[in-house]
Amino acid sequence: MMKLSSWIAFRYLFSKSAGRFAPLLTATAISAIAVGMLALVLIMSVMRGFRTELTDRLIGFGSHITLTRGAGAKALDEASLNQLLPKDKITDASPFVQGEVIAQSEAAGELSAQGARVRGIKPSSIGRMSRVELYFPEGGEGAQGILRRSGSLAGAVIGSDVVSQLSVHPDFADSIELVAPLAEVLPSGELGPNSRRFSVAGVFRTGVFEYDGKYILVGLDEAKELLGVQAKEGWFIKLKDPGTVGAVLEELRPSLPNGWSAAGWHEQNRKLFEALKLERLAMGGVLAMVLLIASFAVVGVVLLVTAAKRKDIAIMESAGMETGSIMRIFLMHAAFIGAIGSAAGLVAGLALCFALTRWPIALPDSYYIDYLPVEVGPASAAAFALAGVAIAVVAAFFPVRQAVKQKPAEVLRYE
Repeated sequence: MMKLSSWIAFRYLFSKSAGRFAPLLTATAISAIAVGMLALVLIMSVMRGFRTELTDRLIGFGSHITLTRGAGAKALDEASLNQLLPKDKITDASPFVQGEVIAQSEAAGELSAQGARVRGIKPSSIGRMSRVELYFPEGGEGAQGILRRSGSLAGAVIGSDVVSQLSVHPDFADSIELVAPLAEVLPSGELGPNSRRFSVAGVFRTGVFEYDGKYILVGLDEAKELLGVQAKEGWFIKLKDPGTVGAVLEELRPSLPNGWSAAGWHEQNRKLFEALKLERLAMGGVLAMVLLIASFAVVGVVLLVTAAKRKDIAIMESAGMETGSIMRIFLMHAAFIGAIGSAAGLVAGLALCFALTRWPIALPDSYYIDYLPVEVGPASAAAFALAGVAIAVVAAFFPVRQAVKQKPAEVLRYE
């Protein structure tokens, strides 16, 4: 009976016997669902791509897990750290030192100053930063030269926005002075400032304002000398599989020495990703409303078809067909409309996403991302398509239910 219901429903799909405008209304309903599905797939793919792009940039400059040394805690050397870390899940562990400073420059003829955050790293750590654009002057050491050095960085590598704010550039052999306000213990017992001048060796750009507008990278030893007692030490840990962050944290935290703490990248940026999640949910709800509005067209088509097929319904009931089977015919009719519209919108959306991936749309300079990021989630796309079919079927249920309630004898009497 299921095959018979599907065959009859398919025959009704573009049947002209339901009225001269029935095929047009059916095509309109299919188009409405297709447009809604296209918008849903495209916009959610862009938002998913933006989240992935932002995550990669945050982890590229930082790490999956950050270990931080608290006040009074003993230092954790590399040998001790290796005993704590699950080696089969770790790709890299690098030390860092960072703290707040005031960056000053007189390169533009007048004093420019801004608050900044200096981070001391090993030269080899620069080469392991993913999704970070680096610029070094021609004829200088460059990135490869810095990677070959066994000592500290030959100057400071500063964020792209710090470059414009301090009016300095590595091409002009400019320098900056970094002042750590609470670095040294004075004879009076109070904390005093410490300063050090660095040449501008290069520029980095991550596309994240928090990094590009505040961070300055210097050598690990130089950062320790500059920051003094206000230095915050720790280790950056990168994993083979980002999805194992939670499991590694659960395994690592109980074994850390007293005074040390561990935080995952998702915990450090919790508010940001919670906001992105809320935005995705809100946008998904709005786009689902678009599909819901499109379902009104399906209701109109089903009402028209059931009204035109009153005689057919009465004949099928008189022939002994069950009410559920008759309802199934018209629900299948609505399901075909939803399936065709969802499939068309899904294919068009995936094709457009593929085109945007192959030929990215460039964004204005005011954006930190150079192009429009797109990432399609296969599971999400399939769920959207099923939702389109389900909405069409649910929308058609009430008019179909009303149509099969009519008594066949009364219908056939006036036909």
